[in-house]
Amino acid sequence: MSLLDYTRSTRLCSMAELDDRLRAAMTSYADQQLLGDLGRMAEVCCETRSVPAKTPRGFLGVFRAAGLEVGPFTTAALVTTGVIVIATVTDKGTEVRLGARLADVSLTVADPATYGNATGVHVQARWFGSTEASSYLLPLDTGPAGRTFLDRLRELTAATRHA
Repeated sequence: MSLLDYTRSTRLCSMAELDDRLRAAMTSYADQQLLGDLGRMAEVCCETRSVPAKTPRGFLGVFRAAGLEVGPFTTAALVTTGVIVIATVTDKGTEVRLGARLADVSLTVADPATYGNATGVHVQARWFGSTEASSYLLPLDTGPAGRTFLDRLRELTAATRHA
């Protein structure tokens, strides 16, 4: 077991069915970025709950000293025909909101052997408001919902390159 192992549970849902904190984060981000009504335009949406596996004693202090928050978090991703929006909230209230044009996105499935048994997909993009591209691990489980979301994300991303 790696120090960064998480148990993940992904479900497909509509924006209206998201955790209240995630729905609020996505709505305010869409308003800020002038993206329109994401719920109406969504092609696929999912929510993933990530709970850390047991971390060996002593390592929590190392993570905290480095400014890293260790604990459960929930992530939502919503994809339209033109954009992806990702929001993550921790149980302690920390929030991350990102969005990018699908045409600027590249995807790399996380290699569990390399990334501490992480499951999901690295989404690399020049996020709105950024001048350079960076990667964000979108956590997904390995079950049917996680695979369905990833397949649809790949289809929608590929479609922007053929438009």
